[in-house]
Amino acid sequence: MSVDMTQFHDVLFEECLENLDIMQKELNSIDLEVFNFEKMMTIYRGAHTIKGGCAMLEFNTVADYAKEMEHLLGQMRDKTKLINPDNINVMLESVEFLRAMIKTLQNKEVVDEATAVAHCAKMQAAIV
Repeated sequence: MSVDMTQFHDVLFEECLENLDIMQKELNSIDLEVFNFEKMMTIYRGAHTIKGGCAMLEFNTVADYAKEMEHLLGQMRDKTKLINPDNINVMLESVEFLRAMIKTLQNKEVVDEATAVAHCAKMQAAIV
């Protein structure tokens, strides 16, 4: 007996977009003077949830991108990467790129893997 996983797509996309909204809001409200572990955990969990949901439904390009975001956000949370305006802007751009990928999937289109890999490399190189 096979389960039709497409029945879960709409729920996944809705959850992803909600998490991206939360991530964007939290990134925009970071206080650079006072480290807030819970805020960083909220942002990290958003990427983690998107990664897991997309991987489960085999949207591997999106899951791989979210995995790298999760990794970099984890480093920011753990203070091995800086929480500064430049890194926040990179993460905000990455949230928007991830949002565009989710909307592509919602439209039943294929996410361009080469573009996602290139953007991921740009994100990795920009985070200090």
